[in-house]
Amino acid sequence: MSGIRIGVNQAVFARAGVVLAETTSASVGKLHEWFERTIASVEAVPGQQLANILVALLAPAAGVALVMGLWRVSTDIGWAGAFLISAGLFSHWQVWIALSIALKLLSSSLLAWSVRTAKIPAER
Repeated sequence: MSGIRIGVNQAVFARAGVVLAETTSASVGKLHEWFERTIASVEAVPGQQLANILVALLAPAAGVALVMGLWRVSTDIGWAGAFLISAGLFSHWQVWIALSIALKLLSSSLLAWSVRTAKIPAER
C-alpha cells in the first residue's frame, strides 16, 4: 500500500512541477511585458512632469523621515515607547533627521528646476 502511495505521490508531484513551471513561465512573460509597458510609459513622460511626480513623492517622504527622527529622539529621552528599529544604521535619530533634510533639499531643488524649465518654453 505504501509503495503505491509513493508512486501516486511522485506522479502528483511531477505533474504539479510541470504545471508550476508552465505557470511560472507564463507569469514571467506577463511580468516582462508589464515592465516593458511601464518603462515605455515612464520614457513618454517629459522631464518636467517626472520632476513634479518626484516632488510629490519626496516631500511626504521627508516628513515621514522627520517623524521617525523625532520618534527616535523621544524614545532616547524617555517620552515615547520603543522605537521601530532597535539596531543598525537606521536606529539613530541623526540618520533620520539627515535623511529628512536631504529629501527636502532634493524636493526643493527639483521643484525649482521644474519652475525654471517651465518658464523657458513660455518665453520662446
